[in-house]
Amino acid sequence: MNKKKISELKTQLTQIRSEILGDLEKNIKSSQDEEFTQLVSDVSDDAARSFSRQMLLNLGEQERQKLKLVEEALEKITSGEYGVCALCEAAIPEARLQVVPFTQYCVKCLEKLEQDEKLNKRMDSFGDEPSPLG
Repeated sequence: MNKKKISELKTQLTQIRSEILGDLEKNIKSSQDEEFTQLVSDVSDDAARSFSRQMLLNLGEQERQKLKLVEEALEKITSGEYGVCALCEAAIPEARLQVVPFTQYCVKCLEKLEQDEKLNKRMDSFGDEPSPLG
C-alpha cells in the first residue's frame, strides 16, 4: 500500500477517534450539567471523580471497543504493521480498509471467526438446557 493511501486512512482513523471522543465529551458535559443542577451541594464529590474514569464509564461497550481498535490501527501505522491480518498475516485489501480502516482481519478470517463464535454460542446454549435424560 502506498504512503498516500496510508496517510488518507490515518486521517480517517484520526477523524473516527475524534468523533468518538467528541461524543464522549458531550456526554460528560451533559452529565456534569445534570449533576450540577441536581446536586449543587455535592461539588466536592464531583471534583473527586477522575476524568479518565468518567470517560470509560460514559463510553458504551461498542464505542470502547471501536476506540481501542482505532488506537491499535494508528499504532500499527506508526510501526509499519498496518493492513496485515492478525490471523493469517496476509495483506488486508485496500477496499476493506477504506470501509473499515480499523479492521484487524481480512474477510476470510473474519468469516471464520464469526462462524466459530456462532458455534461457541450454540454449544454454550446447550449447556443451559436441562438434560432430556435427567
